[in-house]
Amino acid sequence: MADDDVILNYHNSLLRRSDVNLLQNAHWLNDKVIGFWFEYLENSSNDNSVCLVCPEVSQFIKLGSPSDTSFFVDPLNLNLCSLILFPVNDSMFLDHPGGSHWSLLVYDGLVKKYYHLDSLNGANLGHAKRIASNLHLPYKEVVELICTQQENSYDCGVFVCSNAENVIKHCLVNKGMLGSLPMLDLEFMKKQRNCILQVILTLSCQ
Repeated sequence: MADDDVILNYHNSLLRRSDVNLLQNAHWLNDKVIGFWFEYLENSSNDNSVCLVCPEVSQFIKLGSPSDTSFFVDPLNLNLCSLILFPVNDSMFLDHPGGSHWSLLVYDGLVKKYYHLDSLNGANLGHAKRIASNLHLPYKEVVELICTQQENSYDCGVFVCSNAENVIKHCLVNKGMLGSLPMLDLEFMKKQRNCILQVILTLSCQ
């Protein structure tokens, strides 16, 4: 697109107008928007033990060969992290997330356990387990956490962004207590597209 100009260049994230437009109506969020929000949350947490993995790396962990996976994962020093968040996509293509559904996988390093938050009742559980099994972290099981469910077919990416923010805020105060994570209110969720959009527009003016 000739008019698909850059709206925001934020650290490792580059958002174009076509990416930002996904937040303005009933659209499925792409990996660029989710990747930006994960990077924004990580930079805002002010905690070096919190790591949010970008969608591309999560996809490589799920589908890549062990040698390729270590190339992307080793620099993250995940063994030193107390909290690691992975966006999970149901695509089976290695070069891009694509797919039709997003969910969130969280590794709590304090209790050595994975938690999966899925706004479509565990639809991505198999994909989340595949990511967990391909990582060299102390690993017991993937626990499916009860979380707020989406009411349409397109808000899964918004739920991933919101669940990630909720997890970080909760765990920074309640260490090792992810099992007691409060559920998000649906009225709050309905405002999240605009919230993310406003953060992007504010950063673009700085």
